Amino acid sequence: MTQHFLQYGDDSLAVTGNFPDTGQTLPSFMLVDEHLRDVSLESFLGRTKLVVTLLSLDAETGGLALLQELRRKLEGWPLLQFIVISVDSPFSLHRARKEHGLPNVVLLSTLRGRDFHKHFGVLLQDYPLAGMTCPALWLVDEQDRILHAQLLDNADDDFDIARLRNALVATLPAPSGQQTA
Repeated sequence: MTQHFLQYGDDSLAVTGNFPDTGQTLPSFMLVDEHLRDVSLESFLGRTKLVVTLLSLDAETGGLALLQELRRKLEGWPLLQFIVISVDSPFSLHRARKEHGLPNVVLLSTLRGRDFHKHFGVLLQDYPLAGMTCPALWLVDEQDRILHAQLLDNADDDFDIARLRNALVATLPAPSGQQTA
């Protein structure tokens, strides 16, 4: 079990669990989508995936703005399947989809998958965010092998897009004519 800390304002919050890292196979999951359907990792087998955990889509930091920035910077890879996971209820996910569109993004809730937090090493243990998921991402190939992994140290930070792009270029080149830098 790994120990990590997320800086959230003045608070340094403990993050625990088994963070899957580069070279490992991403653990399976069964989570809930915005229509209350169960969705497993196996549903995306054969696709290159970017699995992202957020504090909440409603969070001012570590939420929707972080996701939108990530999508904007990676728009050169239309074949990349975005999977976004948070503790938000399926109803909140549905509202976020309605208000923000989020095309080509699968939104999943940990409502019926509470073991996800520990299996993915993103369980925030300390007040005021206890029980939420720390912002993290995994670039995963078609066979669920992790090509790149990041766990944020500060809720105000962005993901390291340069490192992520390097892993993407080696795996899923952007279509010709698309800018990737």
